[in-house]
Amino acid sequence: MTGELAFVGDIHGNLGALRGIQCVLDRRGVGHTVFLGDYINKGTESAGVLEELIVRSRSGRATLLAGNHETALLESLDNHDLSAFLKMGGAATIRSYAGAQVGPEVLADLRSNLPVLVLDALRQMPTRYESDTVIAQHIPPRSITHKYCVSAHLPVGRLPLINNYSAQIDTGCGGHGGRLTALLWPSRTYVQVDEVGRVVDG
Repeated sequence: MTGELAFVGDIHGNLGALRGIQCVLDRRGVGHTVFLGDYINKGTESAGVLEELIVRSRSGRATLLAGNHETALLESLDNHDLSAFLKMGGAATIRSYAGAQVGPEVLADLRSNLPVLVLDALRQMPTRYESDTVIAQHIPPRSITHKYCVSAHLPVGRLPLINNYSAQIDTGCGGHGGRLTALLWPSRTYVQVDEVGRVVDG
């Protein structure tokens, strides 16, 4: 294992991209990975993405931060109202758990097919990772800090935006042609895979 830390941007239900970036990071010997949230919706494999991430987290190799899509799912379950969740692409997540033929009782179907382990993991996700030198969270912070800030949430194009003070690493994974980006710390270099998990150079 190296002393490198990795931060990974929005995945949005793309299991192939997740597996691809994990292979790259494992080959590099990255010691720990912080995933910045938005694991679900848009792509077709939200259930598989969460399952693999939870296994990795429980092994101690990853920290899973909550994104706004995970928060919206929990709020919909707590409020017994899926309308807001569906507006942000939640149907893909519901199908990944309940199957393609979702019945008229959509909320009940989701509840009965969402494993307790997954629900517990979602509720336990912190919103921020912080060390002596870096802060990472899903949505870019509004307050000024002397620490380096890493965020996702806002798609910035095919390449991440990295400067001397911050990095934004949502590069569209889960959508057609999107990439999944991992920022390496402390070097502030990055690696990317495409939508099927192949390494992208440039």
